[in-house]
Amino acid sequence: MDLLSETLLSLKIKNMLIGTYHLSAPWGFSSQGFDYGFSFNVIENSCWITPEGEDPIELHAGDSFIFPRGGPMSLSSDHQVEIHPVADVWNSDEERFIGFEQHPPGAYYETHWGGSGEKTRLLSLVFEIEEQSRSSLFNALPHFLVLRKHECQEFHLIRSALYAIAQEKTNMQPGEYAIRNHISEALLVSQLRAHVAQTHYSSGLLAAIKDPYLQPLLIALHKTPQKKWSVELMAKEAGLSRTAFAKRFNNILDNTPMNYLHQHRMELAATKLKETQANVETIAQDLGYANSQHFRKHFLRTYQQSPSAYRNSSS
Repeated sequence: MDLLSETLLSLKIKNMLIGTYHLSAPWGFSSQGFDYGFSFNVIENSCWITPEGEDPIELHAGDSFIFPRGGPMSLSSDHQVEIHPVADVWNSDEERFIGFEQHPPGAYYETHWGGSGEKTRLLSLVFEIEEQSRSSLFNALPHFLVLRKHECQEFHLIRSALYAIAQEKTNMQPGEYAIRNHISEALLVSQLRAHVAQTHYSSGLLAAIKDPYLQPLLIALHKTPQKKWSVELMAKEAGLSRTAFAKRFNNILDNTPMNYLHQHRMELAATKLKETQANVETIAQDLGYANSQHFRKHFLRTYQQSPSAYRNSSS
């Protein structure tokens, strides 16, 4: 399995809410103080997005943007209009987002807001991803992503998902929440995949998974983390000399091969501790550590708590 598929499959979305925004110019709101991940998909007309510290970006019907980990931005009919807190938008209708704890996953809401001018329609996804499922690859994604309709080879998949969500919102049959939730997850995964596929990265993990030498090595490391890896074995897997491999790895990932392996093993250990009942000795053995004491030492250094304390903190 390729690393991108592995990462996308490992993401565990705790909650997903879907909303349609019917906006009439002039309008503008910000996500200040909103800590969840979110995306907006322009269904009709156009709008402006201004990520904090960035220039305004105009979006048209078919374009999308995603803030995978949330973050401050403003969205508006024009980049010079007054910006309101997003809570003002939600409070303008009875049917509004009032927190994940108040809605089941897959819940749908509609909001009407703004003036009396030109109308814009947006589809919004608000999602919460379980912390322990956020891999290094997910964390390597930029602060925000913009997908253009004319640049996205997977737009037909995204369009189909958007259409399915729009159709399902009027379906009051049993299972409607589950269907909307799964379709929305598929939409989000398609958008993340499309971004990685169409974007060139010169460094970082998103560059490494496309590198002809590092890609096969990373797949092998992720497939067999318990193997007694050495820099020499990694270089052989990459098809490079030891010197050329170490240099290439450091230049692209700004990390040493053995430290990367250690970090990956620790991520796997954290997931196993939270999601399984396997004892520490078994986890240490599964991840290639000589003994549980060695594993405990590395885990404590990485997470500032023992494996048992880490496991108990999630229960």
